[in-house]
Amino acid sequence: MGRIKHARKINFKPIYKEYAPIKKEVTGITHLLDEEIEALYLMDILELYQEEAAKKMEVSRPTFTRILKNARKKLTSAIVSGHSINIQNHSDTTVVAICSNDENFENIQNNQKYIYFYAISKENIVLLNKILNPIDSPQDKPATLLPQIFIQNNVNVFISCKIGEGLKNSLLSKGIEPITKEKIKLSELTDLL
Repeated sequence: MGRIKHARKINFKPIYKEYAPIKKEVTGITHLLDEEIEALYLMDILELYQEEAAKKMEVSRPTFTRILKNARKKLTSAIVSGHSINIQNHSDTTVVAICSNDENFENIQNNQKYIYFYAISKENIVLLNKILNPIDSPQDKPATLLPQIFIQNNVNVFISCKIGEGLKNSLLSKGIEPITKEKIKLSELTDLL
């Protein structure tokens, strides 16, 4: 009898979930599990050590190593064989960050007083945290400060009325989807799923 597979802690939600070769016939499909893309994200994007990454996923280091090895093998095989890549995502919760002076979200800009973090699912909108925004002067660089705060809070989506190219590129490189909106109501957050 096989061992029971314990749930892995998955925070990263890829923006794009399907990839295919251009100008060539697809010869097959390679499916990446959400735990495999999480392992790649922690190692290759956030550049964590395996021990740190294993702790973030709440698995042993040997288990993490096995997940990472499988992910890299699948990706290499897909590229060499001309397969399309499909990322399976079983997480039904998205973590959204919004900078605002209050929860009315009338003014959502990078330099507002607070950063609000919400967990959004089909059923619920839950305030996870509210922190003081470290950006309070024109000299502060949102592209440097915000992505690190968002990673620490497992953010998948950032909403603001204006997102500069530097911040946008920095967020995308960390796997965080930037969304530009003039304003948003709390009840509209579930539309992001």
